[in-house]
Amino acid sequence: MSSVPQQPGGWWHDYVCPTHGVELGAREGNEFLCSYGCRLTGDKVEAAWLALEHQALARAARVAARRYALHGDVADRERAVELVLDYAALYDQISAGGWSERSESWMLRGKLLAQALSEAQWAVGFADAIITLGPIPELQESGTLNRTLEGLADTLAESRRILVEDRNDQRSNYTAWLDAAARLIALARESLGGEPVAAHFETAIVDHLQLAVRSDGWEWEASTYYHVFVLRAYLLGLRGVDLAELPDEVVDTLRRMIDVLVSIAAPDGFLPALHDGPYDRVAMHREVLEICALGAQFFSDTGLATVQSWVVERLGADHDGLEWMLDGWFVGAPLDRAPVVVGSRAFEDAGYVVLRDSRNRMVGILDAGPHGGAHGHFDKLALYLYGNGVRWQPAPAVPPYGHALRHSYYARTMAHPTVRVDGADQVEATAEITAWDAASSRVTAVTTTAIEGVRLSRTVQLADGLLADVVHVMCDDGEPHTIALGLRPAVDFSVRVDGNSWHSTWGAGARAAGSPAGAHAKTGEQAQPALNGWHWASSETTLDLHAGRGPSDDPSRLQGIGDWVTTAPAATFVSVYSFDPDATIDSIETHISDTAVVIEIAAADHDTSRIEVAL
Repeated sequence: MSSVPQQPGGWWHDYVCPTHGVELGAREGNEFLCSYGCRLTGDKVEAAWLALEHQALARAARVAARRYALHGDVADRERAVELVLDYAALYDQISAGGWSERSESWMLRGKLLAQALSEAQWAVGFADAIITLGPIPELQESGTLNRTLEGLADTLAESRRILVEDRNDQRSNYTAWLDAAARLIALARESLGGEPVAAHFETAIVDHLQLAVRSDGWEWEASTYYHVFVLRAYLLGLRGVDLAELPDEVVDTLRRMIDVLVSIAAPDGFLPALHDGPYDRVAMHREVLEICALGAQFFSDTGLATVQSWVVERLGADHDGLEWMLDGWFVGAPLDRAPVVVGSRAFEDAGYVVLRDSRNRMVGILDAGPHGGAHGHFDKLALYLYGNGVRWQPAPAVPPYGHALRHSYYARTMAHPTVRVDGADQVEATAEITAWDAASSRVTAVTTTAIEGVRLSRTVQLADGLLADVVHVMCDDGEPHTIALGLRPAVDFSVRVDGNSWHSTWGAGARAAGSPAGAHAKTGEQAQPALNGWHWASSETTLDLHAGRGPSDDPSRLQGIGDWVTTAPAATFVSVYSFDPDATIDSIETHISDTAVVIEIAAADHDTSRIEVAL
């Protein structure tokens, strides 16, 4: 009896509850369970489960092979060999039938799996297990395994040809994985006595790296997940290379890619999920951990220690230890290239500006760049806010792609803390950073293309304990329009009117502040660092607090959100946020004119801050 399912896999993104939007969990018989108690059946969801199961078993083969290599346990050796040979037999059988019939028309098809991309990821794990086991008789003498490796190499090559030549899309993130898989399959064949790995496999990886990475280190789509996705493919694909022989430009590009993750990480190590990708998913945490582990073999200091600590803690019992067993991935000692100094930073090519206070208690990220292709969101000039152990106003990411909410809500403007006019979404657009001062952590960005006939500008300044945010909207036709600025918390959130302004509470204290007099915060609420906001506008506005959706890891969870709305030909929204629990603000005064905003903040210790923003 085979140790692996005998059916090909579908598209893993279909493994989602249609009612709640959450990724499904365990399988019980023919039912697939949702964390809300739903029990789903059917071919599509079973095919999606098979896609995930094939990936999980390829990982199990890697784990068993690595454990055997480290500890010499015969049971691990037998398990790894069993999985490799059973998959060889399955692939030999399934690939004889040609391309997957489970693929959708837009997909680059695989054979074992609906997508060639998923097949490439599976192949990397399968190959790593073979390489780690080495030239043992059971593998060397298996004609089926040798046919499978040859067939996989052909499948990967043809998929790449279709992608690069027929579709003219060499920059695609698919290419990175097809190249990584092709090189590891070649290494696996070499480990069993085949031909030495040809140099063109490494060249393909280097070519893609130089084509798909922006000058500031971001993968061209500027999505956190796809940045991680492609960086991991590069590191895996370069297995066995001598680090000292890599060209400087390759080393520098990988250094910049890792520095992106170091620079955007929240104070506790959480990686903001900018644009498409999962918000909080075990599989992604493992991917990040693998980058941490391989990166530490590539560079003497990656700067990723906080990120690594966060994902290890978040994984908990879901961490099977694979990443700690990847020693010897590259040849030679780690390279001595110092990581970026953590602080405020502008990525002017990708269009993100990271504002970080000097004590690393708050990170604000302003989205002010290109759209980012098919994985971009309509969120120009959105402002995301993160604290230490709390995501006050995070980028929401998306649920599995098989769920309608990916496009109908999470990629849309309404899901993001930015501006809509007359209820319409922004369109695919680019913003421009017009002023940036790292020393004062102050940025101004503008877009005139996100909403037709509307100019949006946003100035954000982060000082110790305080963040000031000025949003200015001007409609070119001079006519009144409904202008709305979204406030999109992921924590308890309350708002109270105070004369001509509002006071908002985010996190600790919000339940008490938002409850009728006499109510009390629930036990444990004080564990969240608090964010307090004060808000003013240039004209008559309403700040409407209502139930909405939170981050995409659970779209069905109700979350209190805010929409700050006015009807006017132009509007200015001014907010000041305090996140220092030890600082007491005596008063804040704002002066809003047609040409400028002046904010004066008096602290209890008699210090006064003055912030001026020209409109």
